[in-house]
Amino acid sequence: MVSAPWTFNLDLLLKCLQTLRTKGSVHAPSFDHGVGDPVEDDIFISIHHKLVIVEGNYLFLEEGIWKEIASIFNEKWFIDIDLDTSMQRVLRRHISTGKKPDAAKWRIEYNDRPNAELIMQSKKNADLVIKSVDFQS
Repeated sequence: MVSAPWTFNLDLLLKCLQTLRTKGSVHAPSFDHGVGDPVEDDIFISIHHKLVIVEGNYLFLEEGIWKEIASIFNEKWFIDIDLDTSMQRVLRRHISTGKKPDAAKWRIEYNDRPNAELIMQSKKNADLVIKSVDFQS
């Protein structure tokens, strides 16, 4: 049950980014972990926006359409984090969205950690690697 790059509609993502690049505006989906599914056309990016940040786990992968998607960006930044720290944050997020602690821990072991290990391999394709900072005391 590993969430993986193939869970995305890559053709739609590529088309959205190409439209933004060529026309300067586009309707893009949003995502909320509490809801769990993307909301199509939820965000309107206008030609007046000077900076657009695209966030996503798989954006620097080198397989198939992912490579074409990565080529669209002017800059590619990777937020680097210790894997255990990341999984602690994911555990808190799962619990805060209603998962029971045992189910959240199972999901991390069989889904989130293997997924994070895949993503960490792609940081070599970033233009800039930024260390994550934990502001919680």
